[in-house]
Amino acid sequence: KNGCRVTCSDRRAGGSTLQATHPVRVATDAQPSETMLAGWAVSASAALADAVIDGDGLAVLIVYFGPLPPWLPLTLASMAANPTVSFSVVGDAPPPYTGLPPNVRFETVGWVEMQARLGALSGRRVSYTRQYKANDIKPLLPELYPHLLAGRSWWAWSDLDVVYGDLRAHMALALRAPACCAGRELQCSKRLRRDRRSPCFNSSRAPPGRSADTWRDARACPCTAGERVTAVSPLYPNPWRKKCWGPFTAFRVEGGASAAGARPPATTTSLFRRAPKWRQIVGTAEYAHFDEWWGPLSARGFETMGDVMTRLSDAGELVMSRALLPFAEAKSCADVECTFCPCGALRFELRGGKLLVNEREAMLLHLSESKPAWREHARRHPLPPW
Repeated sequence: KNGCRVTCSDRRAGGSTLQATHPVRVATDAQPSETMLAGWAVSASAALADAVIDGDGLAVLIVYFGPLPPWLPLTLASMAANPTVSFSVVGDAPPPYTGLPPNVRFETVGWVEMQARLGALSGRRVSYTRQYKANDIKPLLPELYPHLLAGRSWWAWSDLDVVYGDLRAHMALALRAPACCAGRELQCSKRLRRDRRSPCFNSSRAPPGRSADTWRDARACPCTAGERVTAVSPLYPNPWRKKCWGPFTAFRVEGGASAAGARPPATTTSLFRRAPKWRQIVGTAEYAHFDEWWGPLSARGFETMGDVMTRLSDAGELVMSRALLPFAEAKSCADVECTFCPCGALRFELRGGKLLVNEREAMLLHLSESKPAWREHARRHPLPPW
């Protein structure tokens, strides 16, 4: 808030140390990569400074239980740099500071009380053993806390281990690029994606312009009837056409225009109800990765929101943005399960409303694998409070 000096060592890089003064510049614990920081071909800087999301803007909803993280002052600083966006943190922590940014609120609820609310919503007995299960709650937040969306035209789920860039400008960029993939999506298993004989290999082998491969085919999923973007995920487009991402996925509140002849658009504040086993997901104590593009319980028929969004895209009920948004993760690039996922974030800088990661502008940064190092350093070098 008033400027600070932070020293963090990167253990994987051999203990190198970065020192910085305000604006805060911090080394994160991950391996470098110049090629895997997604979306650098698109910039959302000065030219989009006055771009506006229609309506009254974006509400970002976060759920977090347990002790607040040591990097919270930086997350709050990035929230404050987005004054037209409202941020709500739902969890058992009271407001950590007096004089929080005016666009940030803490909605305090006990862990037991939250489970009771989920039981009432789902009609299932809810008894969780790990607070990390709270991530499955993200898609349900608009129904649990509808007042947090009052007057907003967009809502998003997100995490508290995120540092935000200029969300307004990047969302405006995303809204310019709808992808109408009705009738073009393929339901592909991991085995089929790796089978060179399958049409699922490398997304699709359909002729140009006829597939849903917005990653490689500029003519894929054209919009011809004035359709509007109804969902934005920094992870999309990608080779596997995965539609959502746990750290940030945004939806138009009222749904929006669907493709001609398709079913009415999905109501995004209740999108979780389109998962056939959402009640079982709420009722199980296991983390089902409901907020993610992948999930370990798929063998039991538990769809993730990524699966739901792909089905709705194929039905014309959901229109994704095909804009290649720049975002970053502080994690190793040795991820054989997701070669298209961002990685290699080593440095970031908050300068006013702009976030630079490895000296390049980003919509947001997910701290990911760097969190243990943050906690370790916080014992000796805590950040000043907000």
